[in-house]
Amino acid sequence: MTNRQETVLRFIKIYMEEKKVSPTLQNIAEGLGMRSRSNIHRIVHRLKRLGLLRVGTGFRAIEVK
Repeated sequence: MTNRQETVLRFIKIYMEEKKVSPTLQNIAEGLGMRSRSNIHRIVHRLKRLGLLRVGTGFRAIEVK
């Protein structure tokens, strides 16, 4: 896992603990000071392929395994 992937995964976990909902790609990008949601999308789907996240369809559909 890359440093950026680890940072995104940690952000998702903390966000979910604090807000009780999963973050949107926009929430993740803003929270990490990134401009591009497409980069976040790529990282999130890589984490999914690694088996660390589940991503459903729809809004706020990210789950940590």
